[in-house]
Amino acid sequence: MLEKIKKLKVWQIAIVFAVIGVATYFTGLSGAFQNDDFHQVVDNTPVHSITNLPTFFTSSTFFNGEKMTGVYYRPLMTTTFSLIYTFFGANPLPYHLIQLALFIAGAFILCLVFRCFFGTILALALSLVFLVHPLNSQIVFSIPTMQDALFFFFGISALWLVINNKMEDRPWTVVACLTLAVFSKESGVLFAILALLYLFWFKREKVITLLKYMVLPVVLYLILRNVAVGSAIIDHAAPINDLSVVGRLFTAPSVMLFYIAKFLYPQQLSLGYYWTYPEFSVEHVLIPLAVDLLAIGLFVYLGFRVHSKMSKDKFKYFLFFAAWTVMGLALYMQIIPGLDFTACETWFYFAMAGLLGMIGTALLTIKIRFRSEWLLMPVIVLIAILGVRSSLRGMDYKSQYKLATVDLSVSPDNYAAMCNISQYLIDGGKYDEAISYARRSVGVFPMLSNNINLGVALQYKGKYDEAMNVYHQALKYGNTSIIYENLSLIHLVTSTNYYETKQNFQTALNEYPHDYKIWLYYAIFEGASNVTSEAKTAISKAVTLGPIPQVIYDNIMQDKPFTVPILGKNILVK
Repeated sequence: MLEKIKKLKVWQIAIVFAVIGVATYFTGLSGAFQNDDFHQVVDNTPVHSITNLPTFFTSSTFFNGEKMTGVYYRPLMTTTFSLIYTFFGANPLPYHLIQLALFIAGAFILCLVFRCFFGTILALALSLVFLVHPLNSQIVFSIPTMQDALFFFFGISALWLVINNKMEDRPWTVVACLTLAVFSKESGVLFAILALLYLFWFKREKVITLLKYMVLPVVLYLILRNVAVGSAIIDHAAPINDLSVVGRLFTAPSVMLFYIAKFLYPQQLSLGYYWTYPEFSVEHVLIPLAVDLLAIGLFVYLGFRVHSKMSKDKFKYFLFFAAWTVMGLALYMQIIPGLDFTACETWFYFAMAGLLGMIGTALLTIKIRFRSEWLLMPVIVLIAILGVRSSLRGMDYKSQYKLATVDLSVSPDNYAAMCNISQYLIDGGKYDEAISYARRSVGVFPMLSNNINLGVALQYKGKYDEAMNVYHQALKYGNTSIIYENLSLIHLVTSTNYYETKQNFQTALNEYPHDYKIWLYYAIFEGASNVTSEAKTAISKAVTLGPIPQVIYDNIMQDKPFTVPILGKNILVK
């Protein structure tokens, strides 16, 4: 059996990965749009046409109702979303299928990379673990993690080309893959560093060549990124961002322990984790630090073992994979602020590949004193167990509500899950329950989205003054058109002072001059105030920006009185 595995051709290995990958992750293919999918795809108007391609490379990823904004620069991800939307529209299945294909392809190419170091059998075993490991499942099931599938696919492709001596005849192919990796996600730069590190240790004469070819893409990337997001940083995105340096240092040991524990026992999984330990304690700081040091000590020992028992090149392999792992972990140890979780399963994606490489190198030092075929069954069982857990995780992604309830069961203080549940309850008309969950979320950590949900639920309950206060609180954490649309609605139905209300509309229109809903509400307000000229100007503007009800347009333009039901109140337009 092992001899047959050794003789597998590349296309046969690819089929193995495709079959196992689809069998593992098919449960998530029917998942609906949820969470950031709406801001980045469904409600992201520029993404709906690939003709906006230049905008994707000069903007961030989120659409606030007026423009694409944010602190992230991932233009290739946005371009991919746009290409899919152009052909398939707002259908989540094509997004899931393409994401799964990219993920499987990345794991397959990782196998080819490992095969250059270990041979087919060990490379296949390690990369299949990578393929089915539950910590990587979010990269398949969650559409916003398209960025991770893209950056790893292009990055690992570049690394494989470098290892297979393609720098001489295909230098631009290598550089193109590295560039696409960085344009997919900033972490793609790690693959460029890995490529240079590999060349430095094994083909030093090629280092300068790669550096020369990388100059132009690096300059282009830096210019475009500066245009798109400048020096913007994540502010108040998670509790970890608000900690001092000392607080983040106290939290860091538990972060590393999280990845160790979830790698070994990936049972309870969540979209994100938000714990913080700003003060020293034995339970949350000292014990995690001791376990971390024990794990580091184990791999240091394995390094010495490789050094004493294997060739110099094999020891370099171990160091190469160690550097891979350390780079992947170092970015997410929370020493430097700027991340939107304390820990996230997807952040171990890159590092896991390096860790498996270290394990593979260490396994080369073990001499098997029994029939090697006996190892086949335990490996199959391990891959099967991990695959089943990943497949079960896919069931959680059936809806935003189910995913949020599972996440909340894993982490009771998960304010993002509470926020998502409140959104589901709002959509179902259960406003009292929605208010309860939204208040809990705001109480744990106030941010833009949970304040908006609280405001919307209060608004539907007719608690307009409280809703307005909450919307203004939301503006402290960000800016999006729905806030001004809802404030405009409330001003429209509660107006007692013409000039004050008019000023509120002007403020909203200054922020969102292309929002047809605000122009429509303004036209109704002016019409109700018997200022027909302003009403006609506003409705004429609105009709050029969005789908305005024809009857409202005709009545205003023809000076016909009519009533409009808004928030349970009939507004008379004279």
